[in-house]
Amino acid sequence: METKPRGSTSSTKEVPQEICPPGLLVFAGCSEQEVSLAKQFWLGASMYPPTESQLVLSRGSSQRLAVAKPTKSTLSERNLGRSVEHMKNEDILAKALKQQESEEKEKYLEKAKRREEILQLLRKQREERISKELISLPYKPKVKVCQKKKVVSESDEEDKEEVKALH
Repeated sequence: METKPRGSTSSTKEVPQEICPPGLLVFAGCSEQEVSLAKQFWLGASMYPPTESQLVLSRGSSQRLAVAKPTKSTLSERNLGRSVEHMKNEDILAKALKQQESEEKEKYLEKAKRREEILQLLRKQREERISKELISLPYKPKVKVCQKKKVVSESDEEDKEEVKALH
């Protein structure tokens, strides 16, 4: 911990080391009076925990109240009541699950029915289109297939002859 101003010699008075651990406070370039006042201020301003948080409970003391132990009759009544409630809850959940499954099944059946209707409509439209095409077929102009004559250049023929000669 540096408590001396710069350039001072070791013959100057040193502030006691008890006030603050060495290395935590550095006052370079200040007079001794300013250093001591600053140390007093910072030591007084340090945050110590409040005294309430430093209290320690003794072994015998407890902050909670003791809980009464249940008797055998109340335990059996509670268990019986819980099992009846549990059974009712299970029945309600089972009914809800069955209802949900039946709704999903009904929804899928409706989708399948709708799909079949759409496919049947498409088949009907296809059959109608084909029948109309067959009716108009004799009146359509006939498309002539143009056959192009192959024009073979002389160089290609020469190449073919050379290949045959190699074999």
